[in-house]
Amino acid sequence: MRKNCIQNIVVHIPDNMDFVGLSNKVNEFHFDMIERRLNSSILTTEEKISVLDGILRDMKSRETNGVIE
Repeated sequence: MRKNCIQNIVVHIPDNMDFVGLSNKVNEFHFDMIERRLNSSILTTEEKISVLDGILRDMKSRETNGVIE
């Protein structure tokens, strides 16, 4: 049996979300959620870093003039 591995990271974004008004609350919520999920997962340290790298790559790809859309 082969070991589970990360294959894809999907980030869902609503079409009409007000990012400016909710950014601080959303950022803190997502940070806490990601931290909890990673701490409770059975992933190795390298796999956890891979997940975080994927999230950062996705955020950078959606960045325009310093704002992540």
